[in-house]
Amino acid sequence: MRVGLTRFAASGARCWISSEAHDPRGSVTGVMVAAGASRRFGGNKLLAMLGTAPVIRWSAEAVLTHVDALVVVVPPGADGLGKALEALPCRFVEHAGHARGMGSSIAAGVASAGALSDAVCLTLADEPLLRGEVVSRCVAEWRRTGAPAVRAVYDNGPGHPVVFGRECYAALARFDGDTGARSVLEALGDAVVTVQVPGAAPVDVDTPEALAVAARFLNVGP
Repeated sequence: MRVGLTRFAASGARCWISSEAHDPRGSVTGVMVAAGASRRFGGNKLLAMLGTAPVIRWSAEAVLTHVDALVVVVPPGADGLGKALEALPCRFVEHAGHARGMGSSIAAGVASAGALSDAVCLTLADEPLLRGEVVSRCVAEWRRTGAPAVRAVYDNGPGHPVVFGRECYAALARFDGDTGARSVLEALGDAVVTVQVPGAAPVDVDTPEALAVAARFLNVGP
């Protein structure tokens, strides 16, 4: 596998990318945002342990086998996150503008994935309860329908993942601040295909209490 370093001056990001083969029905790159500040957690929530693995590793492993590649958007110098994902085939986007908010991190990830894929599958690194089967269903539905966007909808409302086709890249790449993908989904209206998923949407591990909930659900120690 040939790997090179590409810089994205507009987003202040850089990413390792490769020329590996993709699914002929349409290649999908996972974009996982892992550049938040963890203000409510009191430490780096992504490195908090759930059993024998940190939160971010649970989140990444749920996605990896269901996409053609995985890009992880991190702040510069995030060596701990790299170590947490050691031996997993992901690519890191170092996003210097991460403090501007989630929207800017989504834009950096999508910009880096554009050359790799026909669609991106957006997830968050602080959702260790995301199930791989849900990622698989959403990706499969995008490949089946060719819709501009496919989103998971749980019993308590929409959640991750969200798959966006290439026609949405320009809008996503313009994101800044704390803007999420909701504005693009709202603009698409009825063109968005939904995947109904039983149960609650995966919880964000934003606090130690949420980490304890995740640990109980997974039946592992925090």
